[in-house]
Amino acid sequence: MARVIARFGLVASLTLLQGQRPPANPQQTFRAGTDVVMVDVSVKSGDRVVTGLGPEDFVLTDNGVRQRIESVESTAVPIDLTLVIDLSGNPDRPWTRRIDHSKVVADVQREVQEVTSILRPTDRIRLLAIDQYVQQIWPLQQVPATPIPRVEFDGLASVFDTLAAALIRPVEPARRHVVIARTKGVDTISAIDARALRGIAERSDALFHLVIMENALGADAALSGFQSNLIGLVEATNRSWLPHQRRLVSSGPPYQLLSDGIAVRSAVETAGGGWHQARAFSVPSLTGTFRETFESFRQGHMLRYTPQGVTRSGWHTIAVTVPRSRGYTVRARRGYGIEDSAPAPAPTVPAVPKTLADLTLAYEAGAFQSVATALRQIADPQRLMRDFEEEGNPWPAAPRREAGFAIELAEPGVFSPRAETRDQALRLLNRFTRLIRQPLGPDVFERQWYYTVLTLLQGTINPPALEAFADLALARFPDEPRFLLARAIAADQRSTTAGASRVAATGSSQTALETVRRQYEALIGMPAVAAEARVRLAWLLHRIGRHDDALARLDEVDVEPLDGSLRYLQHLFSGHVMNALGRPDDATVAYRAARAIAPDAQSAQVALMNGLLARGDRAGAETVAEVIQRQRSTDFDPWWMYWQGQYRLYGQAMARIREMGR
Repeated sequence: MARVIARFGLVASLTLLQGQRPPANPQQTFRAGTDVVMVDVSVKSGDRVVTGLGPEDFVLTDNGVRQRIESVESTAVPIDLTLVIDLSGNPDRPWTRRIDHSKVVADVQREVQEVTSILRPTDRIRLLAIDQYVQQIWPLQQVPATPIPRVEFDGLASVFDTLAAALIRPVEPARRHVVIARTKGVDTISAIDARALRGIAERSDALFHLVIMENALGADAALSGFQSNLIGLVEATNRSWLPHQRRLVSSGPPYQLLSDGIAVRSAVETAGGGWHQARAFSVPSLTGTFRETFESFRQGHMLRYTPQGVTRSGWHTIAVTVPRSRGYTVRARRGYGIEDSAPAPAPTVPAVPKTLADLTLAYEAGAFQSVATALRQIADPQRLMRDFEEEGNPWPAAPRREAGFAIELAEPGVFSPRAETRDQALRLLNRFTRLIRQPLGPDVFERQWYYTVLTLLQGTINPPALEAFADLALARFPDEPRFLLARAIAADQRSTTAGASRVAATGSSQTALETVRRQYEALIGMPAVAAEARVRLAWLLHRIGRHDDALARLDEVDVEPLDGSLRYLQHLFSGHVMNALGRPDDATVAYRAARAIAPDAQSAQVALMNGLLARGDRAGAETVAEVIQRQRSTDFDPWWMYWQGQYRLYGQAMARIREMGR
């Protein structure tokens, strides 16, 4: 987690935004007139809010040094409210108990509407949800008129990560930020811990209130007991993996604070907010807490002062009292932190990365093409992969980026002429099939990761490896058409030698081809891959002499306009099939259509030249021959990649992985 540097303000909001950055000097002092600290203070006498106090009523010390309070103002300024709701599941919930999504959304909608009804027209609201990932349901905006969209729920709990995301939002100088979070206080999957969260909260500009959902904790405990009574095995839940739980409070009444809870409550109180648990028969709620906080905030005081007699950098402990009345309860943040050192300059990304450190640096900076180019030029990818596995994840907070980088490292390895290098690349990819698995089930990233790996492996024409990874992908996504197509392409690669125009349909070859035919036939009913399945099935039928069936399949193809490679192959194969059926004129038309799609593709040019010559058009054939002779070796021909399956789509798939890993 990056360092969080507080601006003085609400909570210590620093107005030196208009000034220049001071030099990094541990003994530097504050500048009068520019370094103004603002502290929001709530004063109560019993349950009554005390208003109308002036500078002479308060005593404020900064690191033990009394300060001159320059002004006391009303805090009736616009607020930015961040609501945090806990939608995470109970890891011990019985597998028989299902949760209704519509009820979850309706409950959240009702609760949020109660809160928004209190807000003023100048206030804004943001809604975050705690689940397996930090979910921003609404970005910061005026009171939304739209209903809550579909939300993820019942996952593992990223409590600390979500609270950190709520607290680190910058605050505009003319506004105040209030965070009201409701949580069961059970964290299972966050990247940071309670101590790190405390450090963030202490330096945040947010007034932070935390509500503990004791009723929900009690219900979770009851469900765990129900599970035991139901089947006699507590472990047999709906989750295959029960993570370590980091708890703020104990597992049962009276829900006493544990070490993590003590750390977070300290942070809440330091920030001037409140820790809300049940007292007697009073159970706090999100709405009630905000109503109380909003009323107290609206009637509070904002103290302004320019620090004197203390150094600028480091942690500043604030103490605010109202000496004339010992019966008053004063709530204010307990301090703020300033770090004046200029940020370290960003490391220079090498133009040609060579070492693993260079490559990870370039990858983090988004220089993806430089990384891909450099990897293809490295003589020993095996050593690079070994170093990567030994050194561990260079981005602990970004596991998706690591998984994408693993594919980049494996790419030159799977194409290596050395068997041991290919094997190591496959082992690397296989290891990540376990690391990308989410405990609660497959997710979008895992699907995209498998798709990218399968497009890569199709390019290697290594059917055993491709089949193995296709089986792993299908075990996670049994009905994914692209994965089924990858397995069919692997079987097709097994059935023939790449580049062969015909295969004898006898013996074991006939059995293999029949297996491929059935797989392609099954894919025709799946729109996502139907066009490619028909083109590949047609070529297979042509190879075994079933030309009429092949032509019928090609005529059925409805290829997306953007997939030029498939459209080219459709016309090229139609020409070959028509020639086999004794229709040279129609074949010539098909070859011309293919040539129109890819004018520089050699296979259509040569086929057209031969067709013209067979029809007696020698002059036309010679014209095409001259064009062929002028062609460059770099001119692309989709036919050359036919046996590499969907490898043509690897670049697009990898680009999506890079974007998801940012």
